[in-house]
This record gives sequence, C-alpha cells and structure tokens, in this order.
Amino acid sequence: MATQVDKSREPPRRDARITKSRDALRTALLDLVAEMPFEAVSVAAITTRAGIGYATFFRHYPTREALLAEIADDLIGQLLVRIAPLLLAQDTGAAALALTGFVDARRPLCRALLVGAGEAMRRDVTARAIAAAGTAETPAPEWLPRDLGIVHGVAATLTILRWWLEQDRPEDEGAVADLLDRLVFGPMAGERA
Repeated sequence: MATQVDKSREPPRRDARITKSRDALRTALLDLVAEMPFEAVSVAAITTRAGIGYATFFRHYPTREALLAEIADDLIGQLLVRIAPLLLAQDTGAAALALTGFVDARRPLCRALLVGAGEAMRRDVTARAIAAAGTAETPAPEWLPRDLGIVHGVAATLTILRWWLEQDRPEDEGAVADLLDRLVFGPMAGERA
C-alpha cells in the first residue's frame, strides 16, 4: 500500500515564471535608480528594462513604490546580518563603518529609499527598519527602555544617512561612520556622550 504524503504541510512552490518576472523587475529597478532619480523612473521604464509586459508589472506589484519597498526589506535584512553581531560585541565603531560601507556600496538604491521616493516611503522604510531591529538581538543600556532605544536608534541613524545621501559633496564613509558612532551607536551601547 502506497504511503500518502500530506501536501498541505509542504511550503507552496512558487511558479518559476513568477520568480523570474519578479527578479527581472527588481533588477530593472535597481539598474534604473543607478542611472536616474527614483522619481524619474516609470513603470513603463521598469518593464521595458525587465523585458516583460506592462500589465505583468501590476500582477506582481500595485505600484513602483511597492516594488521598492520589497527591495527595502531585503536590504534591511542584509544590513542587520552585517551589523547586529558587531553591536552585540559592542564594537560600535566597526558597526558604524560596516553600515556606511554598506550604504555607500548601494548609494543609488539607498538614495532612492531615503531621499527620492518621498516622505511616505521614508516613513515606510523607517517602520520596516524598526520592526526588523526589534527582532534582532542588540544590547541596550539598563537605563533605556529597549523599544524606545530601537525607535530612537533607527530614526537617528536614518536621519544621518539621509543627510549624507543628500549632500552634493558628501563626506567620506569613515567620517559619517564616526558621526554615527558618536551620536547613535556609542550612546545606544551604554556609552554616555
């Protein structure tokens, strides 16, 4: 007698075409924001670059901002994987430098998220970053409620990064890392400024 497998317990398989289309749209948007400001990128430009139909875009995302938000989630996850261990080790200077290096290597995308996509996207990115930071194990001084520390730390960090990305002649990543360490990371690790 053959054993029956309960298919309801298996994770749903994603159609290869869906994965291919979504990957193409993500890559197209990333390429385009490297060439022009996000506000100048249209859905038509994304689909043309991706080599897929215009209507296909809307089967996957309601807006170009939704596509950018999905990319932001991945970016935030990658970033936390890099800096959380450094923060746990209380190496705030290395964590700040890892952050600025990460952002500088992805400057067009980070600029699109924090500067070019507008206030609603900035609020969304901030909320997503706060939620992600809340799941990461990071130290907090005894005198600071953890939830307040996360909200303050994320908001202050994103404000400094936004300032950096808006500059016509930006500071180098080391100088910005020093600012982050002195203003945010160091104090959040328990060092009083």
